[in-house]
Amino acid sequence: MDPDNVENVAGAFRASDSTELPHMIGVTRRTLLRFHGLYFHLVEAEDDISERLYRARSHSRYQELNTELARYIRPYDPGWKEPKDAMAQPFYSWTADNAAHARSCSSCDCR
Repeated sequence: MDPDNVENVAGAFRASDSTELPHMIGVTRRTLLRFHGLYFHLVEAEDDISERLYRARSHSRYQELNTELARYIRPYDPGWKEPKDAMAQPFYSWTADNAAHARSCSSCDCR
């Protein structure tokens, strides 16, 4: 993503996020990041949104957002065809709540 397009991309999501689309998919938080010309899109949700995301692809608002973003963002992988082609796979996660529990717990196998 060209750094000159940051506001255009943010604006496209701002407009989309003011509609029913993120609620329909189950998105609870969205963070857009950039690093050396790369664009990262972190989506947070209470549970897996894959099925709802695929259903939303036929929604006009999803298609409008996708068309708008295509003006500013090129896929990192030239073989990209659908959202799952650009989804990172987590391999480690840590939260402060879990660490505090492990330090104070003597009644389970969490250590």
